Amino acid sequence: MDYIEVTAAIIKKDDKFLIAKRKKGSHLENKWKFPGGKIELNETAEDCLKRELTEEFGVETEIEDFFEMSEFNYGDKKIILLCYNPSFPPKN
Repeated sequence: MDYIEVTAAIIKKDDKFLIAKRKKGSHLENKWKFPGGKIELNETAEDCLKRELTEEFGVETEIEDFFEMSEFNYGDKKIILLCYNPSFPPKN
């Protein structure tokens, strides 16, 4: 079984983390997750996370700091989760 590579943003402010609820009908629906998503063909993990954060929240980010990689086996699918600490460039 092949792995599916996904990204996640670890966004922390004042000892609080930003999390999002999974959509109904999705894998693990209604569970909580860090924002992010599946890496598309010919896309880097960093580009994927920037795209996902723009799509989900309408924010521009810089993805520089790798946080951690985790692997999950759900039986029917295996996931490699690449976590990053994004930064938010100042607005002009």
